[in-house]
Amino acid sequence: MSDSYSDLKVGDRVYCLAWIGQPFEVVAKNDELQLISLQAPAESSRYGAQIDIFPDTIWMLTHEKWDQIWFWPDREGERFEAVFDRFLNNHQVDEVVAGYYFPGGLAGMFIEADPTRAMMFRIRALDRGTRQVRVHPVAALADDAKSISIEPRASMASASWLRSGPTVPLRLEMRMYRWCLSFGEFVLNWQDLLPAKDY
Repeated sequence: MSDSYSDLKVGDRVYCLAWIGQPFEVVAKNDELQLISLQAPAESSRYGAQIDIFPDTIWMLTHEKWDQIWFWPDREGERFEAVFDRFLNNHQVDEVVAGYYFPGGLAGMFIEADPTRAMMFRIRALDRGTRQVRVHPVAALADDAKSISIEPRASMASASWLRSGPTVPLRLEMRMYRWCLSFGEFVLNWQDLLPAKDY
């Protein structure tokens, strides 16, 4: 569980999602700005790295010694199991879904659902036991019947989408500090990255 501003005291040893595994000390607090300053021990960091945490990023801090990403809740407070289970509950085998291209790892905070930067995928397996989703990319003839379409189109029948690549498991990873199911750089649970009003 992440800590609140009042839970953190000067001198506390804490861990931060921005730098997994690195212990920090709380070296200063600014009550007016609700700002927390962290300093890594000089012996554990060549430059004695310092990080400032603001009210909108307080969720990145914890007193827990979480040295692997799998322990961390994301910026919405969800763990990977919750995001995975929601995807399984909202989709079914043989369904064709869109994935949107997003090249950054933990950088940035939002993604634009741009149809020109999308690929379509058919879900081949949903396995709650192994926490695995398997998909393959699909393509369809465009309206002119001369070119290939990979952009999402609600009017396109599922059977019109033909396999265009191998079946592979999606990666479960954190992007933009949000748990994501990804095929390469394409995020299939992209709705979780957008404000609710955008989809």
